[in-house]
Amino acid sequence: MNAMNGRTRLFSALGGGAVLGAVLTALGPAGNFWIGWLSSTLLLSLSLWGLIFAWQKAGAGRTLAWMVALAFFLRLGVGVLVMELLPEYGYDTLTQNRGYLFYDAFRRDNQAWDIVKAQEPLLKSFAEEFKTDQYGGLLATSAFVYRYLSPDVQRPFLILILGAFTTALGTAFFWRGVRFRFNERLATLAGWIMVLYPDSILFGSSQMREPFLIGLTGIALWGVLAYFKDKWAARAGLVLSLAGMLLVSSRVAVAVAGVLVVWFWAEHLAPRSRAWAWGGALALLVGGVGVAYFGWDWLRDAFLWDANRTEAAQGWVVKIIQEAGEQFRLPILAAYGLAQPVLPAAIADDAILIWKVIAIFRAAGWYALAPLLLYAFFTVWKAAPEEKRILLWTAGFVLVWLLISSIRAGGDLWDNPRYRVTFIPFMALLAGWGVLRAWDRRDWWLVRWLLVEIIFLGYFTNWYFSRYFHLWKRLPFWQNVLMISVLSAVVLGSGLLWDAGKGLYRRLREKEHGHPRAD
Repeated sequence: MNAMNGRTRLFSALGGGAVLGAVLTALGPAGNFWIGWLSSTLLLSLSLWGLIFAWQKAGAGRTLAWMVALAFFLRLGVGVLVMELLPEYGYDTLTQNRGYLFYDAFRRDNQAWDIVKAQEPLLKSFAEEFKTDQYGGLLATSAFVYRYLSPDVQRPFLILILGAFTTALGTAFFWRGVRFRFNERLATLAGWIMVLYPDSILFGSSQMREPFLIGLTGIALWGVLAYFKDKWAARAGLVLSLAGMLLVSSRVAVAVAGVLVVWFWAEHLAPRSRAWAWGGALALLVGGVGVAYFGWDWLRDAFLWDANRTEAAQGWVVKIIQEAGEQFRLPILAAYGLAQPVLPAAIADDAILIWKVIAIFRAAGWYALAPLLLYAFFTVWKAAPEEKRILLWTAGFVLVWLLISSIRAGGDLWDNPRYRVTFIPFMALLAGWGVLRAWDRRDWWLVRWLLVEIIFLGYFTNWYFSRYFHLWKRLPFWQNVLMISVLSAVVLGSGLLWDAGKGLYRRLREKEHGHPRAD
């Protein structure tokens, strides 16, 4: 696929934007057709032009073209499809009757329209009374779009365009950064994970913060990795993406900035001298202690509130905590949060068709990604020396973020995965590295972790199916946990013994025949 010149790029964007704009306007709410068509065409044309430009700057390859196109059109298409289907086939709630997947998206989008109707200043978005957007940035953006592009009627599709564009743009820059730092194979695999991860698609197909945070994180990551290669472009991208995240979600922005500061130190400063390495490590230690100290009260209060909500919604969770003891409340809720959304529960749940499909889709995605992350967590210390430092830090941050998300949201089916998915660029990088390492080295440890997950799913499929369908005798919860633990220990333990035996055999062979000559 050849790169386009400026004129071809412009005409392609305008033509595609005009056609798609007409389709969206026809599907959208009643209003002035020409206003709807012009506003949709403008946003779509700018989005397509920007994505083509980013694709060319990233290398203009065929695979990347498919990746960026799917990142954009999949999220926009699913978003439009869901908004069309939910009023007819969803639950009879105000949120779903209006076509919204999430209550937060429904409230924020309608508050943006209220600001426009009341002719309030856009800075009103940051006022205290708008509780559905803690930070105000996305609310202000939505109100701006409605005020200046859609003053006659509320058109939620316009916000979907912006979210899909930001994610797709971040995908292009993420691919370029990973390719530059590692290699094209990892960039491609990690990029596809980022594009196709179900929760990334689902949250990216709604008027939520997540598509903006994911895309901006991808751009910021490129800014760090290409800081001395793309120079001013990378530095401007880094600053602007972090500024955008601060407006959308300051807490996520601080977390991502913390990861990127460590990346910058590990990538550009620590290799220079021992002074930079030890000085940076000391600064990171002090910073980590400070964040833990000042953020502990917020995390504790948030955990208590979400834990109470989880226990109120899931009575069996209370029973399990009572049986285990109150001292195990935190690890039980954290483990339950890590398991969400639970695949057997999604399959067994008596939900209407559209929500059953969504639940299975989301859960299958998490249970496909989780063993890849587990394998990477336990293998990353074996990475090549030039990659080890940065991958170890990435694994550490991802693990901490997963735990914080689980503790922060408990077993909530939506908030926990929503917090988790904001780190999908880092998780995709780590999972992609693990898959390539296992493939290249024919490492059976990835298969062993998959077997552990199969054991977990098998026993909890029995537990949930016997609970919902009463098809067979239901094993007690703790008996399930015991059987899963024992069988998993057998799988992992046999793997350790096999590796130890191979190592011993190799050493004996070398001792008997001498060390092999270096090639």
